[in-house]
Order: sequence, then C-alpha cells, then structure tokens
Amino acid sequence: MTDLHVREANEGDWDMDVVEFVEDGRVVGIAYLDDLEVFAEFPTDGEPWAFDVNDLQRALDTARAMLAPEGTDALVDAPDLGGDHPVDLLAGEFDPGAVRRGSEDEGFYPVMVALSVLRRAAELDVAVVALEGFTLDEVGLDPIGGSAIDLGDIHAGEPWAAFKAGCNLQAGTLLERWLGQANTVVSIEVADRDGDRFVL
Repeated sequence: MTDLHVREANEGDWDMDVVEFVEDGRVVGIAYLDDLEVFAEFPTDGEPWAFDVNDLQRALDTARAMLAPEGTDALVDAPDLGGDHPVDLLAGEFDPGAVRRGSEDEGFYPVMVALSVLRRAAELDVAVVALEGFTLDEVGLDPIGGSAIDLGDIHAGEPWAAFKAGCNLQAGTLLERWLGQANTVVSIEVADRDGDRFVL
C-alpha cells in the first residue's frame, strides 16, 4: 500500500487551479484543467508527460485487468444501480443525443456524444463492443469504409474486467481519431457483464 494522495497546490505557485499528487511528502505529479479537459502531468528527465485523465484511467483499468490473478474477475465492485439495468440507464441518458434513428431504432451519435457514452459506460460497468462510423448529410447516412469494428470479437474469452477495459480503451482510441472528421456520426453497441449485447 502506498501513501499516494492528492492536495490543492499553493495558490502562489501556479496561475491556475492545480492539484498535486503526493507520495511520502513529495510531489510526484499534478493535475489541472485545460480547455475543459483535466490532465495529469508527471515529471521526466526531459519534458513532463501529460495525459488526459480519461485516457489514463482507461489505460490503468486495462493494466489492472491484465494483471489480475485468474479468478479475480472484478477487482472493483460493480456499481450500485438501484436495481436498474446499466444499459437501460445508459440509453436513458444518451437517447436524446442521437441525431438520427435507423430502421431498427439504432441511434447515430456525434463523436463527442459517443465519447461521453464511452466514459459513462465505463462508470456503469458496461463495455463498448462495436462501433461503426457514418457520414451524415442531407441525403442520409453513408457508412465510412473500413470503420466498422467488433471489439467484442477481438477480446472474446477474456475475464470481464480485462474484456471491458480492453474494449473501452480501443473504442476511445478510435473515437479520438474520428473527432475532427466533419459530419461523422457513430453507431454504438454495448455489452453487460453477462455478455448480452445491445445496440444503443
């Protein structure tokens, strides 16, 4: 067990709000807000390394899941959802964010909304298992060639914690690549801990 904890930095040391990571009384990193995104920064011999905390958390979750002893499927308890199914909660929160519905009621989401879906899915113990990108214009939807990916197939057979973390990490990487592409929307399929899959 380490002594790692956080504290507010002294106001005189920075021209912005900064939180310090402290271990054994020594500052080992900082966190700060930049353009409405929270970054964690750690010193190196050269330039310090800064990470978006959502990316860092996904990477940490993946590492933890990969290193978990066999049989310890979940090192963190599933969230208490008050009896609601996590996918129902996820859909209820993000259904209004779909800019188009398909013939089978599947939603198509702007990339920024899809990233929010991904972050919330991780909190609800849900894995994003498939994504496909589409161009949306006045004519309609046009699939983007080569954009469809089934992450559930890639991580099939893994313990749930590793499966969820691996799927969500790759989904986040793909969505970040699509961020700057104009008129791009995304279809999303998720899975719960029981392996049941749902199209949002």
